[in-house]
Amino acid sequence: MLKPVDIQNKEFEKKLKGYDCDEVDDFLDAIIQDYEALFQENQSLKNRIGVLTDAVERYKQIEDTMHKSLDVARQSAQDIKNNANMEAQAIVNRAKLDAARLARQIDEEHIKKHQEMLKVKQEVDTYKERIKTVCENLMKTLDDM
Repeated sequence: MLKPVDIQNKEFEKKLKGYDCDEVDDFLDAIIQDYEALFQENQSLKNRIGVLTDAVERYKQIEDTMHKSLDVARQSAQDIKNNANMEAQAIVNRAKLDAARLARQIDEEHIKKHQEMLKVKQEVDTYKERIKTVCENLMKTLDDM
């Protein structure tokens, strides 16, 4: 690509029936000014494209990092949920075992108390029989008197 200096330093041969040198020089000066402005604008735009390209790359890296972080967060949430479900199931299982153990203890205690009650009832019946026998013997003795 031509630089404005290249246009400014260009020398043309002079011929007899050629163009008016002053007119060509004026026209070249106008071209140089426009070309210089376009050249600098082009350089500025190239620099801006470089800066924007770098920014886009940074944003892509940030986006990738965010996607990875989101995936890790999702996996962590799923792990926490799974662990909570397993822990809840373990608590329920322990509670069921405790309830079954307590029910067995209550049943055993109930059976034990029932057996004690039957024993006491049998003892009462035995005492009744003894008292009845004693009373009958006493009545017999009284009758014999």
